[in-house]
Amino acid sequence: MADLILNLTALEQLKHDLDAVVSDFKDADDFSDDVAEATGSDALHDPVRDFAHKWNDKRKKMTESIEALQAQIAGIADGFTSVDTGFAKGLRDSGMTTGPSAK
Repeated sequence: MADLILNLTALEQLKHDLDAVVSDFKDADDFSDDVAEATGSDALHDPVRDFAHKWNDKRKKMTESIEALQAQIAGIADGFTSVDTGFAKGLRDSGMTTGPSAK
């Protein structure tokens, strides 16, 4: 029988990284406004703002997709943690634990 190994730390890191992406997407309008002001050119202010704001619908859809992915990742991590905890408890209760993690 093959072992199933799931790196929960990597899943948590992915969830955290996706949080950063969602945050950046949600703050994009404010950021673009700051960038527009930082151009130092009155002629560039509006084009920079317009470009960023025209992406609002796409960014919103992408943000929703990323948040759905985060929920799926959280579900996977929670599910495997729950199953692993249940298996470990079952082994402890049956007295079948051995090795360095046995307590």
